[in-house]
Amino acid sequence: MRTTLSTFLAVVMVLALTGATAMAGGGDRSGTAGASQLLVPVGARGIALGSSYSAGISGLNAIYYNPAGLSASRQSAEAMFSHMQSFGDIGVDYAAVGARFAGFGHLAFSIKSLSFGDIDLTDERSPDGTGAIWSPTFVALGLTYSRALTDRIRAGVTAYLINEDLYRVSTSTTAFDIGVQYQGLAGVRGLSLGVTLRHLGGNMKYDGPGLVRQADELDSKRDPQLLRIEAAGFSLPTSLELSAAYTRAFTDLHLVTFSGAFENNNYLNDQYRLGVEYSFRNFFFLRGSYNLADGAYNDAFGESAYQYGAAFGAGVNLNTGDLIIGVDYAYRDMEIFSGNHVITVNFGF
Repeated sequence: MRTTLSTFLAVVMVLALTGATAMAGGGDRSGTAGASQLLVPVGARGIALGSSYSAGISGLNAIYYNPAGLSASRQSAEAMFSHMQSFGDIGVDYAAVGARFAGFGHLAFSIKSLSFGDIDLTDERSPDGTGAIWSPTFVALGLTYSRALTDRIRAGVTAYLINEDLYRVSTSTTAFDIGVQYQGLAGVRGLSLGVTLRHLGGNMKYDGPGLVRQADELDSKRDPQLLRIEAAGFSLPTSLELSAAYTRAFTDLHLVTFSGAFENNNYLNDQYRLGVEYSFRNFFFLRGSYNLADGAYNDAFGESAYQYGAAFGAGVNLNTGDLIIGVDYAYRDMEIFSGNHVITVNFGF
């Protein structure tokens, strides 16, 4: 028991020190981070729980919230497909596949893409539109490895390849998520802790022919010159999350999980999350959560600067013997924009 706890604390200390270094000066850097696609959560279960259950979430659902949870999967192989209709008609599609390899651990591959539809092209000379249309492409490819270090500790890491392609400019980089989970804290069955360091990586910087401009020098006999605009770099939205969860069984039919999390960011106010999940015979699920931000303020119009609050959801698991099918739905409320609807389908083999 002492060795297990010491191992967990050592890993937590390393993550905390790494996160503190990556987020140094975070209070002075609000609004300076880019790659906001990384902040979009995926999976109806995790969204309905307000991203509060990273201490115990498992399987492919865990990749975004805490990659350590991938090794908690009870299936030999899994597949997951999710779609979220976000504000402004932005579509968020996510797919992941994973498998357990005896003596090695769990591996999973994931892809998240954002679709924005067709956008009228404008520039400084044609603010009302040039007549052309374009569509941004935001994609994050992930490779996750997770393994149970002991009977109580799980660890995992996800390597991301991130690409953002706008009109004639693009940028790409790599990033890493690292997480650990500890089950049965202080000998209490059902009590778990989790630590996740998200989006650790280098800066991004746009480049491409869209940054080239033709410059005409006034009162000069020189021909027009082509000048390249040097785009400013921006950091990734790194965050460190600490979470806890407690699961209590009431007979063999009912299971209730309470979860909470605190997230420290390098680009926004700190966030607090609370969630609860009720399970009936591991067949029917009800979920709810609430999020709030530390020191959230109102803008000049009296609107909250923090957009997300309550989230709700439900799901069912169908066990056909050789195949387990899970269908989950979530709704996430927003202060100003219309809420987000999420549908996720899971297959376990």
